[in-house]
Amino acid sequence: MKLWRILVSLELCLGVLALVCTFMAAGSFRLSGEYAAAINSMPLFMWLRETPLSISWWLWIVLALLAVLALNTVLCSSETLWSRWGRGGWSALLAPQFMHAGFLLIVLAHLLSATGSSFNAVTVGEMTLAALPDGSRFGVASISVATSPQGLPLGFSSELVPDVTRPAERVVISPNHPWFHQGYGVYIKQAEAYPYKRALLEIHREPGAAVALAGALLFTVGNVMLVMIRSKQRETEVL
Repeated sequence: MKLWRILVSLELCLGVLALVCTFMAAGSFRLSGEYAAAINSMPLFMWLRETPLSISWWLWIVLALLAVLALNTVLCSSETLWSRWGRGGWSALLAPQFMHAGFLLIVLAHLLSATGSSFNAVTVGEMTLAALPDGSRFGVASISVATSPQGLPLGFSSELVPDVTRPAERVVISPNHPWFHQGYGVYIKQAEAYPYKRALLEIHREPGAAVALAGALLFTVGNVMLVMIRSKQRETEVL
């Protein structure tokens, strides 16, 4: 029973969070060189497999701590549901559960991306072809670069042909307006007009993006419900 109280305690949650922050800070400041550059260009679990333990030790500890935190969250939710079922309103019961579920979905989203994400950068010119990691090709019909009278870049965009068998169908991408296809996002990161028009495209795949969005929405709903409940309680106390 004592072990159960520890596992569902808020103190364990706060202690694990403090340790996660500590090890993340320690590892981040110590990480440098080729391993620091590679960690942002490949799935996390692939990076862990290819990196010596003497360099990646802090991330393994962080993963273990996150597993403990996830267990604490699940057990805390079950304890709350079991002890408060039928007592009080549904809002007070469900608000923290939405927050817990949102947190767990966000952790799951990071695990999905850590195993199956991808990142590619490719430089393209006008009237050229590029390929997604799954082998499908798309065309680059045009590249537009807007400049000021002084020659400073003001903006850029590119017109893509999603299906090379249908060249008349086009999509326009620009910064913060990517093209999504079969789970891949194609972003234009840079473009220049001289000595010839060319653009740097980044192709991302984030399998956990939808799960992360669902988790963020649940977490937000739980927070809003909790604020409303606390607000009503204070109004009642004043009255």
